[in-house]
Amino acid sequence: MKRVLKTMIMTVLMFSMFLTTVMAMDVWEVRFNGEVSPSQSRWLANAYQEAEENQADAVYLILDTLGGRVDSALEMSKTISSMDTIVLVDGGAISAGALMALSGSEMYMTAGSTIGGAEPQIGGERADEKTVSVWSAELASQAEKNGRDPLIARAMADDAIVIEGLVEEGKLLTLTAEEALKYEMTDGIYRSELDLRADKNLNIIGSSGKTTINYVTDFLTTAAVSTVLLMIGIAGILIELFTPGFGIPGGIGIAALGLYFGGGILAGISGWEAALLFIIGLALLLVEVFIIPGFGIAGVLGLAALFGSIFLSTPDPSTAVQSLVIAIIGAAVLIFIVFRFTPGRKVFKRLVLDMEETPEKGYVAAKQGLASLIGKQGIAKTTLRPSGTAEFDDAFVDVVTSGEYIEEGTPIIVTNVEGMRVIVKQTKGVDVGAD
Repeated sequence: MKRVLKTMIMTVLMFSMFLTTVMAMDVWEVRFNGEVSPSQSRWLANAYQEAEENQADAVYLILDTLGGRVDSALEMSKTISSMDTIVLVDGGAISAGALMALSGSEMYMTAGSTIGGAEPQIGGERADEKTVSVWSAELASQAEKNGRDPLIARAMADDAIVIEGLVEEGKLLTLTAEEALKYEMTDGIYRSELDLRADKNLNIIGSSGKTTINYVTDFLTTAAVSTVLLMIGIAGILIELFTPGFGIPGGIGIAALGLYFGGGILAGISGWEAALLFIIGLALLLVEVFIIPGFGIAGVLGLAALFGSIFLSTPDPSTAVQSLVIAIIGAAVLIFIVFRFTPGRKVFKRLVLDMEETPEKGYVAAKQGLASLIGKQGIAKTTLRPSGTAEFDDAFVDVVTSGEYIEEGTPIIVTNVEGMRVIVKQTKGVDVGAD
């Protein structure tokens, strides 16, 4: 009898162990935190691809975010819906993060977590009614698909929705974990992630981590950092155009723009064509400034190419316009500060050759009645590209070429005088200074 009882107990234990093993769910762990951005969206898609390649039963998504870009959140929602996903909100699923949480086939929360506050905004202001309508409809759709109240989901994005006893007009809905459980917006509350894992018998077969490149890309493509990089890039290039030689401002500007476009390329927001278009635009502006006098078709095409590159490096026109306007205003302020205040002027005096063109040193400005200089031969006292200073009969005069580049010390001759413009060209084999 004892032997039979012992056999039965062993059988039950073995059967229980077998059931436990059978009922365990193989999951692929993905921890998402930080800003909802294009680079994060691309990383999440790669993580889900890894989960599928490793034949995971589901993705275990641990979520903590204050939100970010609407377009990126929509892409992430599609990714999350592409595979069975157990979402655990461990901290917050705010703004765009609410859509990610509601997209999970199962959604749980840790005590003290929150979800909601998902009004779409552009430039810190509430988006237009069309955008709000589309966004709230997407929240409702994901909630309804996974057995949750679509009206409550809408109220998270649209402050015009009133739910008696829960949210009044003019207020966005944000739920605590306890409120979310009460209104069946979450499938349960756990003290910690470990409690959920044990209760649901989740067997983690692998996880998707981030590389240094991922972290760098996330940082470069955040809305604030990318706009600052664009601002510094524009300011650096413009300061370089207004100062002789090539120095630190141009280097900083090019480096900032390199990071701006490089981040977009690494994040998959844009391709090399955006950077190439920016380089073409910059080259056209340089041609307009240094080779072709005035402002004509090269300048117009250059500006169009620059603006076009910014539009190509952002996911939508509204974001491009917002970033460009902020960057231009910021660049203007930065340029003013650099040239207006003494510290900035002193810095640039160290970067470039400083030569005062005073009457005591023999300099005279070109003026009306200088037609007598036509045919006069002299020497370039500075590099002409195309403007600079020349010496005629021991007097220094501001001159300009017709577009060609003339090195310092090269013999020149005055070909024409147009108002205050003394136009010269290079001449060879002449006795400099002869009439």
